[in-house]
Amino acid sequence: MRLHVEVTADRRFGTNSYLVEDEDTRDAVVIDSNLEPDLVIDLARHRGVDVKAIVLTHTDLDHIAGLHELRQAFGPVPIAVHDTEREVVEAGKPLRREFGPLATRLELVVSLREGEPFRAGSLEFDVLHTPGHSPGGVSLKIDGFLFTGDALFAGSIGRSDFANSDGRALIDGIREKLLGLPDDLIVYSGHGPATTIGRERRMNPFLT
Repeated sequence: MRLHVEVTADRRFGTNSYLVEDEDTRDAVVIDSNLEPDLVIDLARHRGVDVKAIVLTHTDLDHIAGLHELRQAFGPVPIAVHDTEREVVEAGKPLRREFGPLATRLELVVSLREGEPFRAGSLEFDVLHTPGHSPGGVSLKIDGFLFTGDALFAGSIGRSDFANSDGRALIDGIREKLLGLPDDLIVYSGHGPATTIGRERRMNPFLT
């Protein structure tokens, strides 16, 4: 498999939305749905890919804002999310009590579970439950790439000051599930630039 990864970021929060493509089959998934969904929609059309699923690292508003637009563009593809945050997508239940209810109510929601590979067309992701920023946060590994959502960033880690966050669980999950992965694994985060596991193990001030 020849993987191609491209990122778009919205201007309001700098939230990354990724298009992950198998260049041999043209199958693709979108990881996270930021506030400017047209960017990744245009990218998918330009690449000529067949988007098979939308995969969510977690359900903060800036990562799910464009779901309705993505569904309109790509059709009734499954939306994959950890069961702990499934109600956010299906029923509009807000992830954070600090914020109001959501307009998000979508069908064909499927589960991301640790230990069960997530398959979308020819793509297959390993699912790692990395909670702490949010209860259902996941990281997704495919070949030499790791998508960490708002768990691990270049030089930083996710916020844990929300009512349903857990700073200790966040750090423990990163150390136990991510930092043991190969040094050259490329890390694509929910915000900011790419990094590698080796770089974060050596230089991330929150993890040393």
